[in-house]
Amino acid sequence: MGSRSSGLLFIAPAAVYLVALVIYPTVYLYYMVFHSLNPLFDVAPKFVGFQNIYTLVQDQDASYAILAMLLLTGITVPVQLALGSLLALLFTSPHLRGRLVLRSITLIPLSIPAVIVGLNWKMIFFTYGPLNTFLGSIGLEPQPWLSAPFGHPFNTFFVLAVLDIWQWTPFVALAVAAGIESIPPDIQEAAALDGATRLQMIRHIVFPLSKTIIIIVLLFRLIDSLKIFDIIYMLTFGGPGNLTTTLPFYIYKIGFTLTAAKADIGYASLLAVILLLIATFLVLLVLTRVLNVKRVVWE
Repeated sequence: MGSRSSGLLFIAPAAVYLVALVIYPTVYLYYMVFHSLNPLFDVAPKFVGFQNIYTLVQDQDASYAILAMLLLTGITVPVQLALGSLLALLFTSPHLRGRLVLRSITLIPLSIPAVIVGLNWKMIFFTYGPLNTFLGSIGLEPQPWLSAPFGHPFNTFFVLAVLDIWQWTPFVALAVAAGIESIPPDIQEAAALDGATRLQMIRHIVFPLSKTIIIIVLLFRLIDSLKIFDIIYMLTFGGPGNLTTTLPFYIYKIGFTLTAAKADIGYASLLAVILLLIATFLVLLVLTRVLNVKRVVWE
């Protein structure tokens, strides 16, 4: 009895943490889906039934935010995987000298806080910033990178995509490089003795044996790219207009910007559930279509 009581005592802090920071917020999230609350006008949540769902169906801004989120994810994740895999091959090349130095330099984008990254890149892409100054010096026309209504709408999305790719490609490269280095060297040595070229070994040995780590990295980046918020907050604040307002940023505007026209924590809770469902669907799609998992077993 004493050992059981002491065991319960040891798990009590973790249990309190789990209930307070995971279970209760999750239950309250689904509770607020059927309620409305604007702290500027409401003292307590008001039950509205399925009104938030009706609002979502008619909300064109929410539909656009979902499409913008999927577009940004569709641009950044494939490019990060491709560039990261190429860098991983470079880092694991036996003919490359100074690999540790290169890996250390590659870590720099990951070590800089997102706020600093956003401010620095905002200065670079400013209308009279270094990039446009360079373009003008070589005879090219400066671009309104962060003010799409006065230029091409693709510019602003291009800036966000470039920033996310720059920051997270090193993570992909280092993770895939670790997977490649875990391959037993005798396999590649045997292939080399059989006359396999470097490209053939990469195609038939390196990437197939690194598939698991690549898929894990894909899932990490897929989930993380769906909730991009910090660079949008610092770089464009969802603008110009709502051009770069993705679903996570739209949730912030609805739930935490209380002066917004549609400010409602209940409606923001529904949008958060929609984001969770989209992420779950995409993860299951990767597991079933890429990893060929027949069914997901919860244990």
